[in-house]
Amino acid sequence: MSRKNNWTVIFIYNLMLFFIFKISFKTLVEIAVAAETFPNSNYLMVLLSTIIGIGLLAIGVRRYIFISSKDEKERHKLRNIFLFTTPVPFIIYMGLMINTW
Repeated sequence: MSRKNNWTVIFIYNLMLFFIFKISFKTLVEIAVAAETFPNSNYLMVLLSTIIGIGLLAIGVRRYIFISSKDEKERHKLRNIFLFTTPVPFIIYMGLMINTW
């Protein structure tokens, strides 16, 4: 696959990861603050769905890496790019959260 296509997939991956963080962390905090008992079933369901969502996204990325190239060196390079860009949405989200508190 072309390099341009790889960067597009990486951008979409990071965007989806950002939205998963945004929706799930906001919901987890709201449930924890508003609940009379902690942890309750709503909190555990949101936590479980977050873990499943991130796991499905990771499976999709892993599959894309193996399909994208037959060259092992290119796969390794692409895997490292995904690995190093994964914390970026979390850092951006935490930076945005600091400004809203």
